Amino acid sequence: MFRQQMELTHQVPAGGTMQAGKIALVCEGGGQRGIFTAGVLDAFMAESFDPFRLFIGSSAGAQNLSSFVCHSRGYAREVITGYTTRSDFFRPLRFARGGDLVDLDWYFEVLRYELPLDIHGGRRRLGERELLFCSTRARDHRAHYFHPGSADWLLGLKASSAIPLFYRKGVEWQGERYLDGGVADAIPVREAWLRGASVLVVIRTQPAAQHMNLSWLRRLEALAGKERIGELLAIVRAHQRCCYDACRFMAQPPASVKIFEIAPPAPLHSWVLGSGRVQLDQDYQLGVHCGQAFLLEHGERLTQWASC
Repeated sequence: MFRQQMELTHQVPAGGTMQAGKIALVCEGGGQRGIFTAGVLDAFMAESFDPFRLFIGSSAGAQNLSSFVCHSRGYAREVITGYTTRSDFFRPLRFARGGDLVDLDWYFEVLRYELPLDIHGGRRRLGERELLFCSTRARDHRAHYFHPGSADWLLGLKASSAIPLFYRKGVEWQGERYLDGGVADAIPVREAWLRGASVLVVIRTQPAAQHMNLSWLRRLEALAGKERIGELLAIVRAHQRCCYDACRFMAQPPASVKIFEIAPPAPLHSWVLGSGRVQLDQDYQLGVHCGQAFLLEHGERLTQWASC
C-alpha cells in the first residue's frame, strides 16, 4: 500500500551514542492533516512507547498530544474523521455570508460532553512531566504556551486551534485574545529546547523537505476578502517567521540537541479543512506505518536512554 519510502530523518548517526537528557515530543499543527500525527501516535500507544518528559504542540498537534497523554488510542482519529467532516463544523456557506468557516464552539462542546477525554487520568499520567499547548496572542502575534495544569484543558486546546479569520473572535483568556498556535510557533522545536529538552521527536504534517507550504494562506486570502488583507498580511508574516526559524533550528540544531523527524514522504492527501473520509483514512494509515517504522528503528534505544 505504501510504495514510497517514509521519511524518518534524524540527527543521530546509526549506532551513535546519546547522553542522558530530556526527551520531548513536538507535534506540528495542520488542521485535518493532523490525521497523520494521529496515526503515528496510535502506533506509539499500541506499543506503550512513551519515553517523553515534555509534550508541546500547536493546533491539531496540541489536540493529538492531548489524546496521547490521556492514552486514548483511536480518539484523535475518531474526532478528525467523525466530527471535523460534519457540516456542523465546516460551514463554507455560512462563511460566505459573513459567519465563521469553522464552528469551534460546537466542536468543543462535543469534546466536552459527547466525546470527553479522561482529562483527570491524563493529568495523573503526566505526573511531573510537562504538557504545553501553543497559541498566538492576537495583539502582537507572539507565542503563548498554555499549561493544562494551570488553565482549563479544553480552553487551552481551543485557544491553540482558533484559525484566524475562519474563527473570527478567537479565544478570550485573562483579558487577552488568542489565535491558532500555528501563526506564531507552528513547530515549537526551539521552545522545547529552551525548556531543557536535548532530544526532540518531531512529528510533521508536511514532508521534511517542504519547509513551508503557503497554499492554505493563499486559500485564506481568497476567502478573507480585500477588506481584511492587512490582518492577513500580519498573520502571514508571523507564520513565515516561525516556520523559517523552526526549519533553521532543525537543519542546524545546537550541538547538544538530537532531532528525530517523522514526516510523510510526500504531501498528504488531506487538506487543512474540507477533506473527505477516504483522504483522511489514507493519511491515518500512512501515519501508523511511519510510527511503526520509527519504533522498529529507534524505539528500544530511546526507551533505554530515557530510563538512564
